[in-house]
Amino acid sequence: MFKANYKRPNTGSGELRTPVGFYRNAPNDGPEPGETVLKQLYECYAQVYAPSNKDRQILNDHDTSRAVTIKIRDSRGQYVANNDDVCVIDDYRYIDSKGNNIVWNVIDVRPDFEDDKFVVIVLGVVTS
Repeated sequence: MFKANYKRPNTGSGELRTPVGFYRNAPNDGPEPGETVLKQLYECYAQVYAPSNKDRQILNDHDTSRAVTIKIRDSRGQYVANNDDVCVIDDYRYIDSKGNNIVWNVIDVRPDFEDDKFVVIVLGVVTS
């Protein structure tokens, strides 16, 4: 009889090495209406990697020019990401042509089913 020797990939603190910050639009302080100021909600370290095929299926529904998937520790309610939030990845590889950090839209949030301690977030730059 064949015995499967599958070992779940372990994600530890060594893989969470890229700083990320989550923001949401907040109202302007002045008398003008609108929401242009980004209010920081949460910052942490993340594991950043290319989207999987499952993530690409989700991204097909959105008009994204670039996409990335991140894995962060589950904050157990301190911060819960949603689709109104944006994310900034603090890494030189995620800087636009003008030298600014790319602002990523949160496309999908799901718990990591292999390890309950983490949350997987699919990010994309929406073109429309």
